[in-house]
Amino acid sequence: MAPPIEALPLGRGGLLFPTAAGWIQYGVVPETIKDTMVLPGGVPCTYIVPQRLFCTERGISLAELEFPCYFNFFIKNRRTTIVCRSAQRAVLEQVLAEAVFGPEELDPVEFAGGPSRDLPDLRSEMLYFRRNPRRGNEMMMLEDIVEFVEFDASGIARLSAGVSICLQEDGGIAVLESGVQRARFPPDPPLPPRAGPHEGPLRAFWMPLLGLSVIGSGHGFDPANKTSGFIVWIEGRGVMVDPPVDSVDWLRGYDISSRQVDTLILTHCHADHDAGTLQKILEEGRITIYTTPTVMRSFVTKYAALTGLGAERFRSLFDYVPVKVGEPVYLHGAEATFRYSFHSIPCAGFDVKLRGRSLLYPSDTLNEPRTIQRLHEQGVVDRQRRDTLLDFPWHHTLVLHEAGIPPIHTPIEYLSTLEEEIKQKTLLVHVSEKAVPPGSGLTVAPTGLEATIDLGAAHLPLQEALEILDVMARVELFSELPAPRAAEFLRMVQKEYYQEGDLLVRKGERGDRFFIILSGQAAILKKGREYKTYSAFDYFGETSLLLDQPRIADVRAKTVLTVLTLKRAAFLHLLRGTDLPDRLVHLARLRELPSWELLSESPVFRDFTSNQKTQLQALMEPISLEVGAVLGADPLLLSNGLMRVLVDGTPIDLLEIGAFAGDVQQLVHDQPSPYRFEAVTRVAGFRFDRRRLPKFFQDNPGAYMQLAEVTSSWRAAALAGRTQQ
Repeated sequence: MAPPIEALPLGRGGLLFPTAAGWIQYGVVPETIKDTMVLPGGVPCTYIVPQRLFCTERGISLAELEFPCYFNFFIKNRRTTIVCRSAQRAVLEQVLAEAVFGPEELDPVEFAGGPSRDLPDLRSEMLYFRRNPRRGNEMMMLEDIVEFVEFDASGIARLSAGVSICLQEDGGIAVLESGVQRARFPPDPPLPPRAGPHEGPLRAFWMPLLGLSVIGSGHGFDPANKTSGFIVWIEGRGVMVDPPVDSVDWLRGYDISSRQVDTLILTHCHADHDAGTLQKILEEGRITIYTTPTVMRSFVTKYAALTGLGAERFRSLFDYVPVKVGEPVYLHGAEATFRYSFHSIPCAGFDVKLRGRSLLYPSDTLNEPRTIQRLHEQGVVDRQRRDTLLDFPWHHTLVLHEAGIPPIHTPIEYLSTLEEEIKQKTLLVHVSEKAVPPGSGLTVAPTGLEATIDLGAAHLPLQEALEILDVMARVELFSELPAPRAAEFLRMVQKEYYQEGDLLVRKGERGDRFFIILSGQAAILKKGREYKTYSAFDYFGETSLLLDQPRIADVRAKTVLTVLTLKRAAFLHLLRGTDLPDRLVHLARLRELPSWELLSESPVFRDFTSNQKTQLQALMEPISLEVGAVLGADPLLLSNGLMRVLVDGTPIDLLEIGAFAGDVQQLVHDQPSPYRFEAVTRVAGFRFDRRRLPKFFQDNPGAYMQLAEVTSSWRAAALAGRTQQ
């Protein structure tokens, strides 16, 4: 009998295993092609997608097939085989067609001045790239690139060489060769580990008025480097641009609060540019996306299908500002102007200007004059489009330019011929270091927060006042205050500075100030041990002021720290006439109970941020239920005892300590709930105020998605008729 198959876990997620039909990959996490490219067996041509196409906990696709399909078709001259359930096929076809061929619909009104001004024929350009050189330039079809093998009614997908893949009752798969089981894998393939803290000492990061931090400078087939993406800093706020996968962990590793980066620009919908976008949407807080309507439509098409949410519900997860090509939009005080680059699908480059300094990013584009002229002669682009492409705006303070393989990228050979003055202010992305010719005068963009580039925008006379108002707007405690209070806040607030190790608050002392962190990190210490870490826009000290009691913990600066402070009388004056004092007192009482510990240990809530847990604490109230009692309409976080979930009187799940009992679909969408929650033993826990939870979910769509996953598992169990006592 043949020995069991030994699978190889890939560093970026998924499993690779050998069979008589060749190497097969189970689960396709973004960028896993970078793992397989360097293995002896190379990139496989057969992929099995798991039962979940999207992992809500990490915000990533588990069926990111775009780059494996590119590699197999254009490099290996072969089709990619996709093994999937029949219901998944239509979703995968829709996602792949959108990414490879571009959108079916284009929006002509997204151009300044209407469709007649500087309107590129995007349809003509997409059709040019869709030609199949192996078939006499016939129109390329999806079946030229992929073939689907569906599981049949008995749950078996048959491949070549006697290899079969069989669905298991738990949602996993078994691998058979000539009818003999060789391996069995669980429903969810392994995910990559989350990135830890950035190596090196913690340090406070002060954002430039206009600057750039590069997350990655590589391309989708570069195993050694992170895929290109960056952050533009504008007036103390970060704008993510085409974030690579796990960019949220990159930020967290540098101790940058997600609330410091609450805006995103999406240039186009290839996987090496949009894979990290949904991760950012599902992180803490609510973000705003800037892009053209055509690009947004592609993004919604892809990820509404992968998540199964539907377009309308998916769009509700974020705010959207549509941009018109050639018409400036104002982005945190800067002026941003978009224009379409020359690429295989609609791709919107942009420039950002602030007080005489500017940054240009064309995104993926062909910027090579001879090829552009030839495309004009071939009728692919008209004269106006040709002239627009040739008139490349090299005049900006800094140009972040891509390099790659034409005709959808700019050849490095052309960039090497640029004038020295242009090269000196140009940084390359979408390129590996080894591809840059020695002595060319070209520089790959340096990565990491420590390599942040300050473009030197001038300070305004009221710069500090603007900074303070921005902080006030982003601290949820003050978000509901009337606008006139902003002037009072400006007059009363003080800025203070601390060095690493300084003690801001000493346990037992009388509280005299309220603190908001402007930059840096502070540790909350109890019994000499770190209990929480606070960073930008977190606040502390309110409990002592409201209850007029001694401080209950030490607070020490972990880094150089800048804070805003309000004296006790000023803090109470600012909150006058609102219900905030009562809510903060309630929160203080909750903190005396083990609510924070329960949230931190709960498998449902433990990955929530400190700020999200604080928001939830404000919505919680202790509760107990006797045996047989049925939970009311308010959801519950279980701290002791057992509860069962029932549908039509049938138990489908048993809830233990740390579990969430509630139906978020009912709360958010006002739908009737099929679930009943009944105490099996005497139960203790914290119930959430159902009237205020929808607002929390609106502000934190990732939290909503994670809790919706809980009810999804119950729904699946109910449909399968399973019971769990």
